[in-house]
Amino acid sequence: MNDTRPTYLETRSALNGRLLTSCLLAPAVIEIAGLILGVTLDQPWFFVIIGSMLVPIMICSGLLYRNWPTGIRIDQSGITIGAVRSARAARRRPTVNHQSWGLYSCPWPAALAVRVVTDRDDLRHMMNQPQYHTLTNRWSNKRGLRRCNIGVLAPPFMRAALVIEVDPSAVTASEIRPARFYTNYKDGQFSHRVDPQLSPTWVVPTRHPDRLNQVLQTAPGDWDFANKY
Repeated sequence: MNDTRPTYLETRSALNGRLLTSCLLAPAVIEIAGLILGVTLDQPWFFVIIGSMLVPIMICSGLLYRNWPTGIRIDQSGITIGAVRSARAARRRPTVNHQSWGLYSCPWPAALAVRVVTDRDDLRHMMNQPQYHTLTNRWSNKRGLRRCNIGVLAPPFMRAALVIEVDPSAVTASEIRPARFYTNYKDGQFSHRVDPQLSPTWVVPTRHPDRLNQVLQTAPGDWDFANKY
């Protein structure tokens, strides 16, 4: 148990191809094309188009930034998710918007159940549940939601996920700060605060579900807890 060398390390696990294309490549191509056409054709309205794209581009870049450091580390002590490559992650105090920049560790005795989910229908059904609506998979807070589950690091377009049922009293998690959202009375209030709430179910994306599942099968413990769907 004193061996802390990772038996599995996956960094940037949230950066799937569709997320990168939607939030990085496509906006960059649109902006560059609009700029070139505006200069080449000397048409001012091209620059109006570029300006109108700034808000969706800011949303896309914000979602990409929120999910950028997400990763998985597995060793003899347990499972760690979040910014697993950062030495500063454990000391950070991010808001609920940027929980992926923190660090969350679950020792093996606190892992009540672990599974790798790859079925698209299962993933879609799971992520439609309100408890999995966090600010890593949507830009703004869902109406009426006043708490954000911490440990749910699911990005948009997730294709496979490691799902861990944890004992919240036995895990270690970064201190997450609340955030305030302004709705301008669309929900009857000018603004509201979203508070962090440690989730009993942790969700983190993986790009290598087969390899991850093999590692889980050899993890410490006498019970078979790694199931693939």
